[in-house]
Order: sequence, then structure tokens, then C-alpha cells
Amino acid sequence: MKRVSIVAATSALLFCSTIAASAQSFQNLPLRNNGQLPEGYISVQAGLSFNVPLKDVNDYGQEQTEAAKTFYRIAGSYCTTLLATVADSCEIKSLSSNADVQNFEGRSPNLTVRGQITMAIKLKPATKQPN
Repeated sequence: MKRVSIVAATSALLFCSTIAASAQSFQNLPLRNNGQLPEGYISVQAGLSFNVPLKDVNDYGQEQTEAAKTFYRIAGSYCTTLLATVADSCEIKSLSSNADVQNFEGRSPNLTVRGQITMAIKLKPATKQPN
């Protein structure tokens, strides 16, 4: 019985110290500051919506999975675009998405995917425009 208590206490101690170490390392990340942006960063939001024709309205699980992958690929490319144009750094802060089946009369059913992407970016320094 004593051995079980020692093992349990040791496990709890290791678990708590791991959590504390993780919390300290996450605390130093720039966007883990209670939702506040680091100095010099701004928030950028983008909305995305697209339709995917459904082949089988009764079994569309695989098509929904592929549509979700498409959404995340597109969302991931937003930072690439911002970095190529106006941003020195970019991090996706949050993603939300939903999908629903729409079946308009006389048309084949579609899977509609909608989503929101929120990013934190640090703008590139302004450059002077030529006259």
C-alpha cells in the first residue's frame, strides 16, 4: 500500500512539474498573452465560403473531409499571401468553419463550407512611393 502511494505521489509530482514547465514555455510565445496582440502586431480577419457538389447526399462523410482539408489549405495560404505583400510576420490565431448540405429544388445537392480565419501580423515598414 505504501509503495502504491509513493508511485502515485511521484507520478503526480512529475505531472505537475511538466504542466508548470509547459505553461512557462507557452507564456513566452508572442500570441499566448491572454488574447492580446504583441506590440506592433495587428489583427487581420478573412472569411471564406465555397460549395462542393455532392455525389451522394446520403453518405457525404468523405466529401466533407476533403472539403475541410481544402478549407485548411486555403486558410494556411493566407499567411503566405500576407507575407508576400504587407507582412513581416504572420501567425494564424484562430480558425472556425462549418459545413452544411444545401439541396435547392431542381439542382443537385451541395456541401457549403464557410469559415473565418483570424491572423496576427506585423506590418512591413512603409516604403515611400515614387512621385
